[in-house]
Amino acid sequence: MPVVIHGADSDDFVRGHLIWSALNALAPAKAYAPDCVDLTGLLLARPHTVAAIAALGCLAHGNAELILPTSQDARNFVVRSGLLDLFSCREAPRLSASPRIVPVRQLAHPSPTFADEISSAWDLEFGGMPAGLRPRLAGHLDELLLNALSHAESSIGCVVAAQVYPSVPSVELTVLDLRQTIRGHLSKTRQYATLTDDAEAIVMATEEGVTGTPAGQVNRLGDPNSGVGLFELREYCQVGGGQLSIVSGLARVTFGSGHEPIAQPFAGGFPGCLVRVRFQV
Repeated sequence: MPVVIHGADSDDFVRGHLIWSALNALAPAKAYAPDCVDLTGLLLARPHTVAAIAALGCLAHGNAELILPTSQDARNFVVRSGLLDLFSCREAPRLSASPRIVPVRQLAHPSPTFADEISSAWDLEFGGMPAGLRPRLAGHLDELLLNALSHAESSIGCVVAAQVYPSVPSVELTVLDLRQTIRGHLSKTRQYATLTDDAEAIVMATEEGVTGTPAGQVNRLGDPNSGVGLFELREYCQVGGGQLSIVSGLARVTFGSGHEPIAQPFAGGFPGCLVRVRFQV
């Protein structure tokens, strides 16, 4: 099954053409893995789109062919994003790494280096993180990855990607997992068994301790999980540190400073969870 992804990512999860073609390809790809992902018409992509494309390659176990964009700028970006490591590619050009791009990767276990790579990209572009932010960032990301890997029960683990944007200025990262939605995970417990709304489930997952393991128990990775990863990210973003967007099932919810959570429908549904965080510099 070929998948065609094209256009310019307008960073709009609801109306943006590219994000629809990238994210909405994942649900059918879980049943029928793609044999080709065609990026010929791709013009621009952000980390959440790169992560979605990477997940297509993971579902095909690296056997799908990747067709590179016609646009030279987009082609260079795709190569530097690390996508070639998750596909077969007839051209397979190699370019030097970009300090602004943290290459996309598939994780089966929490990564001890992902937070450090984001911190290094931040340092190189903006001349150093604010005092105390580096350990907070590392803690947030470690907990977020642990949440994704332990709750999703996904055969591909999770996919992560990040990039620095000097003109905004900001750092943006995405953690994506598949197999079950946030509502699917919560509804397995008696307390949330009657939960039927994906947006409500997303908001609940950002409350302290809701997704944590019960006292004295461990998650499927054999570790205790405090359930504060999304809670701390939401808290950080709502006090002015950035924006948190979560897509799961039939909903997308955005958290940021100055407003209550904004819920919007995601037609077609997302078969897992995508967490996108934008840290303002």
